[in-house]
Amino acid sequence: MKHNLEKPESSFVDVEALAQHSSSRIRTILASSSTTPPAVLRLLATDKNSSVMLAVALNPACPLDVLEMLSRSSDRSTRLGLANQLDVCDEILSALVTHRNPYLASQSKQALEARAFEQKLRNGNVRCVKGNKYKLGELLVGARQLSSEDLEIALKLSQEHKLLLGRVLMQTGMVSPAVLHNALKFQMLLRTGEIEFSGSYEMIEGDK
Repeated sequence: MKHNLEKPESSFVDVEALAQHSSSRIRTILASSSTTPPAVLRLLATDKNSSVMLAVALNPACPLDVLEMLSRSSDRSTRLGLANQLDVCDEILSALVTHRNPYLASQSKQALEARAFEQKLRNGNVRCVKGNKYKLGELLVGARQLSSEDLEIALKLSQEHKLLLGRVLMQTGMVSPAVLHNALKFQMLLRTGEIEFSGSYEMIEGDK
């Protein structure tokens, strides 16, 4: 007896239906697949789940127009997720800055800028001094360089992506590198007792 090896029409996978599946894990797998049609990737690029959006951004088959759309995304978690994966040498990051994927290029540039900023801190002898007083976020809020709402978001992203708060603030553009540098230096001086807190945040506000 011969068996019909052809797949019945009922077994056809409706990828558009999968793109709207309730499981974010399934949507992420679909977004990662190089066989996913461009139209479906465009749909997944608007997904509310950052893991799905990140999978689309890193998909080699992702159309350029979708990548450009993602490069303008306001989803901070997606941008941080990609930045967190860019734990490679400066030479590779420099090469990625000119990548055809504008999303990847912009994050590579930000990763390089973050490393340059950290080197600036080391050169200026600004070091991390542990303590429960004078927390970075609270100092920035006190200096009106960061809103309480954005601080809450940044702290959540910091925990989610296992990144230092300063890196999150800079990578997302919540705080400029100059202000962040001043805030970290101010925090260090306060915690080491080299200066006393007078209620003024002039040192942070001085360089916007």
